[in-house]
Amino acid sequence: MAESRFESEQYTSEAFVESAGGVLFRLSSREICVLHLLNRDEYVLAKGRRNCGEARHETALREVTEETGFTCRLLPVNMHTRAPPAVETEQLDDQARFYTNLCEPFTLQIRRLGENQVKLIWWFVAVLDEETSPKETMEKERYAVEFYSYTDVLDKLTFQLDRDMVKKAIELVENTYKE
Repeated sequence: MAESRFESEQYTSEAFVESAGGVLFRLSSREICVLHLLNRDEYVLAKGRRNCGEARHETALREVTEETGFTCRLLPVNMHTRAPPAVETEQLDDQARFYTNLCEPFTLQIRRLGENQVKLIWWFVAVLDEETSPKETMEKERYAVEFYSYTDVLDKLTFQLDRDMVKKAIELVENTYKE
């Protein structure tokens, strides 16, 4: 029996859950939306589980809208990714390449939920529709929707991985939309 030369893990559908979320930008004021979980006094980003048959980017937009009340869309950014181009014209080596105007996940977080259980969280860059008013969120008693400047949000977020991810999102947006 041959073994893979790569260190690998494998999970059946009972052992993993997929989620998706978005770093929600308000470009006009250079702010990012966070959820203040009132019962734990934690500051986190909007995300949630992917439904069967739902595309990851659709999950991100649905969850961000449900949790923040803001209508949003994915914000195309310029970034490196190991994914091949939409149309492959030749066989390419597996390495990161630079693409413009992508609406792909820019970060994948993997959380270990317990022995042999994981949560995969795909993160997208999103921008709120500043023309529409926010809707009521489903759980406004549990959390408050708040906006912070690009610098303040890095101090406000509770978890280091979230701070690192948001820092990367800010870098992508600023490099893509230079004034």
